[in-house]
Amino acid sequence: MQTSNSNVGSLPISASILELQPPSNTSSGGSSLRIPRLPAEILSEIFLHSLSDDLPFFPTQRLAPLIFTRICRQWREVALGLPWLWTQPRLIADDGFRERVSAYDLWLKRSRGCPLSLKLECYTDLSEARSLLQPYIQQISSLELTFWYCRDPFILEDFHGLKELVVHKYRGGPEQITDRSISKLPVNLRKMDISDLQWISCSRLDFVADSGWAHLTHLEINVHGLDAFPRILRLCPNLSFLMLHGIFHPIKNQEPITHTNLQRLHMCGDMYPTSSRNLGLFKVLTLPNLRVLQAAHMGRWPQEEFQAFLTRSKCSLERLAFCGVSLTVQQREEYAALVPCFEIIKI
Repeated sequence: MQTSNSNVGSLPISASILELQPPSNTSSGGSSLRIPRLPAEILSEIFLHSLSDDLPFFPTQRLAPLIFTRICRQWREVALGLPWLWTQPRLIADDGFRERVSAYDLWLKRSRGCPLSLKLECYTDLSEARSLLQPYIQQISSLELTFWYCRDPFILEDFHGLKELVVHKYRGGPEQITDRSISKLPVNLRKMDISDLQWISCSRLDFVADSGWAHLTHLEINVHGLDAFPRILRLCPNLSFLMLHGIFHPIKNQEPITHTNLQRLHMCGDMYPTSSRNLGLFKVLTLPNLRVLQAAHMGRWPQEEFQAFLTRSKCSLERLAFCGVSLTVQQREEYAALVPCFEIIKI
């Protein structure tokens, strides 16, 4: 049974459940509250649907799922017998981590080998967090890392069960920390979102060390200059989805590149619709399997260059969408006739 990850009504449910707890001054004869006994299957569904996507970093007895273990014996048995209830742990690696490590470990044990969707905030030394996670490392299928004032990288190469990775970086700490953390990726990782990191230039991609990036099929990234785009395509030959944000300086490296697996390309630049700066991107690209292209804030659309790209790629576009891009009436009519789904997205 998998969680729905729905947080609809989770707070009212938790608040209502909190009222069911026996009062602290109840005599030894037991609580006067009479809690209805529901079938375990129904309780399981209630428990799973009450989970919030925004679980607290500090295990608390007042919120799901820990609150379910405090109501009555039946609820505790159902909650502890439901490993999926314990598969979304949130950890914070700070100066107080050692005080919470036993609670974190108990939470992880209750998942009983099910795939984990882990959120980890990194503030200080990560060695204790790594030590805690080591027995569960192959269970982690989804990881969201947030770097604050962190001194060391979080090495991911041995997370062989990891399929999805999201990385954030706030405030202090050198870029080398995050760069080293994502330089060597586990070979089974397929989806990575690093669009929250500072602008990544072509030269900054030199930190990528080995073939871990070659297995990615989905990538979201912020770039500084379009020269990073061909470099990304070479690093990631299996990409089928690429979302590119950033500062779109004209491409300097005119070496042609063909990528046969990319199907969805989303680009969002930093240019006004009236900008006539020629980016030169479509001169070097050939994407024979491209099906969806969405372009935003890329100035005046390079009509001739794009038409040559379509002819060279021989791709069958199914959707073409523009936002904040300057098009003539004739260009709109041509694209509407050419592409099954042509769309102008209003800002």
